[in-house]
Amino acid sequence: MTSVVVIGAGKFALEVARYAEDSGFGVERFLAVEGEDVHAPDGQWSKLTEYEPDEGAKVVLAVPGMEPRRESIEEYITPRKLEAVNIVHPSSRVDPAAVDGVGNIIGPDNYVGVNTVLGSYNVVNYRCTFGHHSRIGSGNFFSPNFHGGNSVEIGDRNFFGLGCTVAPEVAIGDACRFQAGITMFENAASGFSYLSPSRVKSIKSLQS
Repeated sequence: MTSVVVIGAGKFALEVARYAEDSGFGVERFLAVEGEDVHAPDGQWSKLTEYEPDEGAKVVLAVPGMEPRRESIEEYITPRKLEAVNIVHPSSRVDPAAVDGVGNIIGPDNYVGVNTVLGSYNVVNYRCTFGHHSRIGSGNFFSPNFHGGNSVEIGDRNFFGLGCTVAPEVAIGDACRFQAGITMFENAASGFSYLSPSRVKSIKSLQS
């Protein structure tokens, strides 16, 4: 069994650790990033700043926030020449050639279509689909039940909330945020947040 160090020690890290274990990896240690609420078991975690892995050690990036993920890559993984492994849950349908980069996390019950390619450090939670002949960049976060049509192009560092859909042949830029449940039928420019105007909000009653 291959051992990995999980960067992150919060709730999301525990979920990713399960994906890793289901995929044949053994978790050696959890590393808590600054400001993170620790949920890893006592005695099984250390502070990221106090742990020095060997060069080439295998790691899994399990921090949910986009900025902490970027910082972990640029300030910890890359300078120390660590090996960010790809985690592909055995219940997902993913051709080996689809994972072109490193550090991807693909959870349970996902489908990646034929001739679709992913870059590096993408997080694909559970029950997501990517249509055939699509191109996915790097550093994207796909919440559960994301669905992309065929021939979709998605850039880098985008965050998709629960249940988002991207229609076939739509192109998504870089560094965008998509509200949960939104469906994109048109191309999305980089650097914007996309919201649904029909989102339901509760209003406190003024009746006594």
